[in-house]
Amino acid sequence: MQEIKNKTVYAYHPQTGEYLGVTQADLSPLEKDVWLLPAHSTEQQPPVVAERQTAVFRDGGWEVMPDWRSTKLWSQQTAQPVQAKLGETPDSLRATLLEPCEFAVWDGKGWIINKAAQAAALAAQTQAQLKQRMAEAYASRRPLEDAAEIGMATEAELARLLRWKRYCVELSRLPELAMWPRLVEADWPKQPA
Repeated sequence: MQEIKNKTVYAYHPQTGEYLGVTQADLSPLEKDVWLLPAHSTEQQPPVVAERQTAVFRDGGWEVMPDWRSTKLWSQQTAQPVQAKLGETPDSLRATLLEPCEFAVWDGKGWIINKAAQAAALAAQTQAQLKQRMAEAYASRRPLEDAAEIGMATEAELARLLRWKRYCVELSRLPELAMWPRLVEADWPKQPA
């Protein structure tokens, strides 16, 4: 009969205790029936685990722990992605598998749109667009105004200056419209050529 020289043992991570896989223990050449186990391994077979679980070796034995580390989770408080650690669950993190929409708020069951935040963002975006268009208009007007102020403007330049001034007035009146800040491109005045 042939003597067995090694046997299967189970390796675990030195810090987390997480099951890593099988490895081999060698028979001691000096002591009969003594197996030399590699560091961070055990003869105890780890338990079978389900999805989103892992076996962890702690205090001389295996335990099954939740493992959501590879699952994308979202904080119910901030709607930002959160990364679970070994042993943490969506409940312990106050997180969900449901990806939030823009301006999302958790209502206890799912994401809803925060209408006030959505409206504030739209108002800020439209106001920034108005400010940008006004700045461009005033930059285009400035050389024409200088020419008019010192009496060097041609008839064509004076007509163009009048169109730019009219455009600026039309822009300045946009916030008075009933649909402000929900403007579509057709609501914006045409920029002079």
